[in-house]
Amino acid sequence: MQTFHRFNIVVFCFLFFGQPMASQQFSVLTCSRGDEIYSTFGHSAIRYQDISQGIDWVYNYGLFDFQDPNFIPKFCMGKLDYMVGKESMNDFMGQYVYQQREVKEQVLNLSSAQRDSLFQFLEWNIQDENKYYRYDFLFNNCATKIIDVIEKNCKGIQMKFYEEEDKKTFREHVHSNAENSVPWIDWGMDVALGMPVDKKSTAREYCFLPEFVAKSIALSQINGQALVVKESVIIPETPRIRSSWDWLFNPNIFGILIMLIVVMLKFKPQSWSNIFFGTFYLLLGLGGLVIGFEWFFTEHFVTKNNLNLLWLNPLFIPYGYFILRGKTLQILTLIVKFCLTIALIIAILGLQDLHSASRSLILAAFIMNYLITNKETTN
Repeated sequence: MQTFHRFNIVVFCFLFFGQPMASQQFSVLTCSRGDEIYSTFGHSAIRYQDISQGIDWVYNYGLFDFQDPNFIPKFCMGKLDYMVGKESMNDFMGQYVYQQREVKEQVLNLSSAQRDSLFQFLEWNIQDENKYYRYDFLFNNCATKIIDVIEKNCKGIQMKFYEEEDKKTFREHVHSNAENSVPWIDWGMDVALGMPVDKKSTAREYCFLPEFVAKSIALSQINGQALVVKESVIIPETPRIRSSWDWLFNPNIFGILIMLIVVMLKFKPQSWSNIFFGTFYLLLGLGGLVIGFEWFFTEHFVTKNNLNLLWLNPLFIPYGYFILRGKTLQILTLIVKFCLTIALIIAILGLQDLHSASRSLILAAFIMNYLITNKETTN
């Protein structure tokens, strides 16, 4: 009788799915983005199930060691290694259940040989001597690794990457994911990223974002058949309730506020004008130290050729210092004016795509420089 029921189940699966259900299967998990910096762009992982052995594992390429004493220096220098690890499905899903973020699953149409090949590679990959890889924000992250691993270990796969009619730049993709959830981080990233991220992304390069990994896998084939045999939502996303005051706490409002203060000081100078101007330029100069360091002294490709260095300029540190002391150097004033003029031209012509808050601050700094120069001439 037990054999008869088992036979009926196999027949049902064959009629419903077109083939007997395998006890083993691989799937791709795509997790929606969250409100924290580490979850801003979502996440991808590979799930492996073996029903006959009660196995339900997730291979996660988004792990890093917070306990590393050199974690922050490595991150800043572009030398941070991520790693792949294996955990139970229940453990993996815990944070997404708690944060009420959507998790979508795409079951892959793999043959027994393809499943074996992928499984053997993943088990090899999680070994201590093999688990680390050099992280790259755009080209080697938890999302791109999913494509690479599946493509290299499943013979017969034909990847078809999702394309948009209006191709976006890397910077536009970053904004679309971060500007609403973490606006200050979005601005910081925009300032830190140089001209390399302003080129149009190819369809494959879109896959630095998990959502495009899922879209591309859905379009792909293996041995002439669809790569995805089943797609489902494991956890539906719960809409986030945002405060009606959220719009106030973003860098655009900050930029506008600085502009308003500068305009006010133009028409109604105050005794604290020099303190405000000097402090402002000091902060811009300190920002320039960070931008310059990331450009010239790190391995980050995306922070090279960053024209933000014109208005976030280390030379503004001595300029701000002299303003606070009630003094100015004409040569330094001219250098600052030249840098800000070029930065303003770049912002207007769009030679590098600059955040709207950055444009406001460039204009504010330019007007401040004019007021300081005008004051020098008057004195």
